[in-house]
Amino acid sequence: MEMFETLSKVNLWAVILAAFSYLILGTLWYSPLLFGNKWIKLKGFTDADFKTNKPMWMITLASFLSAAVAATVISIILGPKSNGVFGAIIGACIAIFFISMSKLTSVLFENQPVRLFFLHAGFDIVAFIIMGSIIGYWR
Repeated sequence: MEMFETLSKVNLWAVILAAFSYLILGTLWYSPLLFGNKWIKLKGFTDADFKTNKPMWMITLASFLSAAVAATVISIILGPKSNGVFGAIIGACIAIFFISMSKLTSVLFENQPVRLFFLHAGFDIVAFIIMGSIIGYWR
């Protein structure tokens, strides 16, 4: 199958919704409402760290674009005959076996707390299950 034919079968609206779901979950996950305070403590951030960063609009845009790329790849992997459950399974497999394992290696080599790995991996697993569900359901 040609690349353009494959990409033409991607549901753009599902990809956009999945990418927005990633941003919404990230906003909640890393907020004080859920795990934000724990994340700040594990990373050792101070108020100054948040004032010297890139502008929030740039971070948000880059996060959205990376989530949209990931959602597009999930859509390609799922193919045209999928459903929400299979999408959730594929999302979980991508998050657990690829993303989380990569982050575990980084956390171990960078001598960071293993709890930080669980915090980030938990986010990725939930986010990719949601993204896969949206894409699988909305074929």
